[in-house]
Amino acid sequence: MQANSSMVLLDEGGQWNEDARVVAHWAELNVPPDQESIPQKVEEQALLIKNDYLAWVYDLGRYKVDGQTLISYLQFFENLSFWWMTKVAAKSPFLSPGIYQVFKLRALEQLYLEIGCEGLIYCGNNKTLHQIFQDWCQKLGHPYKQISGKRCIDKSERTGIKKLVFSLPFWLQAFLYLVRGWLMGCRHIRPSGINKKPIADKNQVTIVTFFPTIDLGKAKEGRFYSHYWENFHQLLDDLPCAVNWVWMYSESEQVNFKDTVSLRDKCNQHSPGKYRHFMLEEFFTPKILIKCVKYYLKFYAKGLHLKEIKRAFCFPDSKLNFFPMLRHDWNSSLFGKDAIEGIVYSFLFDSMTKGLPADPWGLFLLENQPHELALISAWKRNQKKTRILAHQHATLRALDLRLFYDARIFQTIETEKPPMADKLGLNGPSAYSLLKESQYPIERIAKIEALRYMNLAGRYDSEKKEEAISDRTLLVLTGRIVHETRFQLRLLHEAACQNGLAAYKKVIIKNHHDLPVDKFLKILKPRFQFTLTSQSLSELWPISDVVYCSNSTTASIEAGYLGLPVIMVGPENYMNLNPLYSFPGVNFVTNSKMLCEELKNPTEIHIPEDYFYLDDKLALWKKLLDDQETA
Repeated sequence: MQANSSMVLLDEGGQWNEDARVVAHWAELNVPPDQESIPQKVEEQALLIKNDYLAWVYDLGRYKVDGQTLISYLQFFENLSFWWMTKVAAKSPFLSPGIYQVFKLRALEQLYLEIGCEGLIYCGNNKTLHQIFQDWCQKLGHPYKQISGKRCIDKSERTGIKKLVFSLPFWLQAFLYLVRGWLMGCRHIRPSGINKKPIADKNQVTIVTFFPTIDLGKAKEGRFYSHYWENFHQLLDDLPCAVNWVWMYSESEQVNFKDTVSLRDKCNQHSPGKYRHFMLEEFFTPKILIKCVKYYLKFYAKGLHLKEIKRAFCFPDSKLNFFPMLRHDWNSSLFGKDAIEGIVYSFLFDSMTKGLPADPWGLFLLENQPHELALISAWKRNQKKTRILAHQHATLRALDLRLFYDARIFQTIETEKPPMADKLGLNGPSAYSLLKESQYPIERIAKIEALRYMNLAGRYDSEKKEEAISDRTLLVLTGRIVHETRFQLRLLHEAACQNGLAAYKKVIIKNHHDLPVDKFLKILKPRFQFTLTSQSLSELWPISDVVYCSNSTTASIEAGYLGLPVIMVGPENYMNLNPLYSFPGVNFVTNSKMLCEELKNPTEIHIPEDYFYLDDKLALWKKLLDDQETA
């Protein structure tokens, strides 16, 4: 092999001191000027690669199996294909880290062809990458060589008990999911003692919401108040209809499952003529369990006949097959935990919509996760007159692929489309434009006030301060993703070691409620004094001079909107899930030197005043709900 015509790919400490057409780094973002960073290439090309990926997912759904599309082959209910319940179709960068690896492979392939390389030398011991590159070069007819002083191994981001569970047979993972669901939740469920039939002489709407993230004090007094919905609760108080709240519990330090059952009973005693509260698990029965096992076995058998589909895991103009990167997602979706989870949710919502009226409308928080598609299809199947409304959760991120589709999907026949809400409420012009550009059906989009950000109403630039030269206060806001929180704190520690905090008298750290940072700080042993706080953001903005945010947190928008300088961490070899990715004038720090510069001269992010719809009278929400009465 002639090295001067080859690409040399360095992975995890690999080194190369000889000739090469190009030297590229698989994982490093900051590299010498004469070398290439694949993560940096992804950062630059992500929006283009996104379009390629969405088109590939569309094509995969139309892969032919026994003369029918994969979507039809995996038909579940008459208006729901199990395809939409798979992790591959869901396209979540949060739950499928392999998606980012596919983006990297696409960027690497394009660089390889653009420079005219005629061979690949991989300096690393990642077994999956080695297999992908070896197969790719063989198809190209190019030489390939793998160099490493270590044995090739399968590498995983998971550790501890999670790594052990993910190594088990998929059928056993599915079984353990059912066992865990019973131990952690269903065994604590008891009948709520309230009738699920319509309340006489009243319209009855149903709202499905995540739980908790609530005002716990109000809940103990019998009043359910969710921070996902904020003053929408007051709007509901004034509506001439009864409201069914259905809680979807997720593990939280705020309240456990058993105590959630008690809170449900407490809330049901407060205004039983107006509000009724249910937990989704209430709709689970032994009969449904049998159905779940039956359909799990059905899709397991179907999945066994799809072994050849791995050949379709490549882009149309490419010979690089990335199935190994998505193998676990695919197998888990048809044989493992994700398969049984999708089936359970589908039957739970089927049972719920058969027993709980939603007239004239049903409403839910939208992230476009598989369970939401199961909910939409169940409402359409069992309550044909119900108008289905989706409320955009938080912000729309350009690289959160879940809500985006290839435009061709909107022109295909109805049975090949994913279940879609009748109206999707978007909470600001930015989200509206982003979804409109993706050719999402404009007639299905509505404008609504941003409920989670109503605290910003009338406060544009209200926290803007005169720039302090010294004695500043730095507010550190971490996220809920482990790797980005660890990276954020490490950069701050390194910056402190380089005297980057010289102008700061105080450092306040507020962690995400789902990810305490104590364990990270104990390991890191930072070289700066700090205070951990549980104060609300509204209390912290006035005492902060600069805000240092993790990559994916939406608090960066809030801080910028209020006029505070914001420093945002870029991704460390991960997808950039910041809500301001591609926003004009936004930079991301990826090393301690960049952070030191930003700490010294923090820049303001110019968030438009109309970034969110913020009418505290909720005129847009009222119009949306009024329109459903006559639809």
